[in-house]
Amino acid sequence: MSSKKFRPIILAGGSGKRLWPLSTKQRPKQFISLFGDLSLFDLTLQRINNRDLFTKPIIVTSEEYLSLVEESLSKTGLEVERVILEPESKNTFSALALPVLASIKENKEERYMVLPSDHYIPLNKSFYETCTNIKNLFRREALTLLGVLPDNPSIEYGYISIKSSNEELKYVKSFIEKPKLDKAKELLKQPDTLWNSGIFCFDGKWLSHSIKTKEPDMYSQMLELLPNSELSQIYFYPEKEKFSKLKNISFDKAIVESNEHNYVAILDAGWTDLGSWYSLSNLQKNPEHGLTLYAEGDYPRTEKPWGYFEVLLETQFSKVKILSIDAGQMLSMQMHEHRSETWYVTQGIATVTKGDTTLELYAGESVVIDQKEKHRLQNFGNEVLEIIEIQTGTYFGEDDIVRFEDMYERKDFH
Repeated sequence: MSSKKFRPIILAGGSGKRLWPLSTKQRPKQFISLFGDLSLFDLTLQRINNRDLFTKPIIVTSEEYLSLVEESLSKTGLEVERVILEPESKNTFSALALPVLASIKENKEERYMVLPSDHYIPLNKSFYETCTNIKNLFRREALTLLGVLPDNPSIEYGYISIKSSNEELKYVKSFIEKPKLDKAKELLKQPDTLWNSGIFCFDGKWLSHSIKTKEPDMYSQMLELLPNSELSQIYFYPEKEKFSKLKNISFDKAIVESNEHNYVAILDAGWTDLGSWYSLSNLQKNPEHGLTLYAEGDYPRTEKPWGYFEVLLETQFSKVKILSIDAGQMLSMQMHEHRSETWYVTQGIATVTKGDTTLELYAGESVVIDQKEKHRLQNFGNEVLEIIEIQTGTYFGEDDIVRFEDMYERKDFH
């Protein structure tokens, strides 16, 4: 049984583009207060405030998010080992390799746990139990991931195929990139398949050796970025010119997929990656999570002959709605003069007319309706169809509808 704790590496540099316009370049999704006054980044900091399992964290983020990081550190009162402020985004390999090589250079022997800061894990006790099992069974010459039993055919996550066993740490046979829906449905039926949570653990010396072996040029470049002496300051700014020369590659591609010894522990803690409007909408349906999605103002439900809609967010250049279309109902054939729309299916099957094309979309899939493009949304299924509609343009009034055909014989807009 090992008594060595994990050094958390918290990844907080992503821009959260899939949750635009809620998530912006100035304040991406990990820093948005979605749970009362708490953000996903705040919750991540709170989660690792367990001195039996974790030492002070290393935070990797962008220079432009420093004030947001400091805001959260002040709010939570958590002390950090180091904050690495990247001058530009270079994917996950450099974000993980740089802090590890810095510790190796300082002759520190550490074990690390990588934690994306945009994940939601409501059951901290279960999370700690999984981390304790990994800590006690830690394998120095291997990578250990946290996998999640899938409960739907998600196309938003990567999958892990494992060797069936009764062991706490199960051997990874292969990794499967984010699949198409048909493939995701097949994977859901397979008993030895997990979602890849993106949380994983490793030994620092093992990773240093792996980097030197698999990415020798990157290894040398990164050592040149580090000072000759120990990093005495909490904040570390890599030199911009040298950093820009690093290869843009993910940790998975550089290390994980070619690694011979990968293991996985099953995490049963309510994990979800809030990476899209689809996942956010699903979380909102369960009030016990306390998700506060509405941005500003109180938007009442608007009843329509086909169902209803609710406005979630409205800004100068965008508007976000939830559309709920009853079974057997449809919207009018229409177009908009001043806006385009993106539809994300969160429940049911949508039949979409887009110009001269008819599409069938399932949960997790999306389509873009261009400005002045004729379109229609229909629900031929036996259950309610739910859509997240993101409008972008210059005007979002309900009177910006040119209607061509309407089963409800409405003459006015909508």
